[in-house]
Amino acid sequence: SAALIAASKTQTGRRTKGKEQQEAAVKAALRTLGFTEVPSRTIVNISGAPAPGEFCGESKLGTRKGDIIVRLHDHRVMPIECKVSNSSTNSVKRLNNDAAVKAQSWKTDFGLRQVVPSAMLSGVYKLHNLVDAQERGLTIFWAHDLAALTSWIASANS
Repeated sequence: SAALIAASKTQTGRRTKGKEQQEAAVKAALRTLGFTEVPSRTIVNISGAPAPGEFCGESKLGTRKGDIIVRLHDHRVMPIECKVSNSSTNSVKRLNNDAAVKAQSWKTDFGLRQVVPSAMLSGVYKLHNLVDAQERGLTIFWAHDLAALTSWIASANS
């Protein structure tokens, strides 16, 4: 049982470290686009989100927390979930049972045209789980390709 506990703690540590690194990389990428970080907050409606060109760290958006909340220049809100999966089995929990559920919740709470729920992923994911998450309204980016994220955000200028 000691070996199982050690393995579990190691996996959790890797996910936590990976998530923190992802969040730092996303925030740095946003800064290179000229976005400004503002304090975290509780966002009960769209007007409480950061201003266009701003973002905040973990904040409550509606009824669910998001890792990074971005206000695009076209005024839409883009919550970004940072997820690391060490196995395809874990990918269901991280992606479909967490990030995709949040995407559906945010779209219901704030409207289809007001939010762009997104996930920054790294690790191992089953293809059918990725497809399912996208079909449920989650936009997926990969941590190894931050340029895709920054390019997409830059294209959202009004």
